[in-house]
Amino acid sequence: MTGKTSSLAETLRPRLGAVAGVLCGLVGTFASLQLPLGTSRLLGPGAVPLLLSLAMVGLSLALFVKPGTDGADEDEEDGGLHGAAMVALVALMIGAFALLLTWLGFIVAGTMLMYGLYAIGEERLVSAKALLRAVLTALAAYLLFVVALSVNMPAGTLWGY
Repeated sequence: MTGKTSSLAETLRPRLGAVAGVLCGLVGTFASLQLPLGTSRLLGPGAVPLLLSLAMVGLSLALFVKPGTDGADEDEEDGGLHGAAMVALVALMIGAFALLLTWLGFIVAGTMLMYGLYAIGEERLVSAKALLRAVLTALAAYLLFVVALSVNMPAGTLWGY
């Protein structure tokens, strides 16, 4: 009897996640339509959230049609962070980024956040590869937002700005 229940749960879980993703994507789509979309030459504040929300709907529909394998059993055997612990750690890192952003500036706080995320992905606390990736990611984000899109990002009060 437990075999039937676990089999049903294994097939239902990814589809329920996909339904939640579609619903969140639709909420984001409708919310972004409340903002001006702008033109193709000068995008408005609703353009990027609209594209991301539509992408979320599309990917969630793809997950609903063809759910992936549930690798939770394999993950539990390797001794790494899982489930709620991983979500809590990432949420704490994003919260620290938000708190440190105005004090340290976008480049330093962004590099710290990205290093933490890359280190989690590599499952190593100290990693030269994660540091290089973090610096390159923060630099690319700076170039995209500050240079290409002319968005003002905090330089950091620690440095006198």
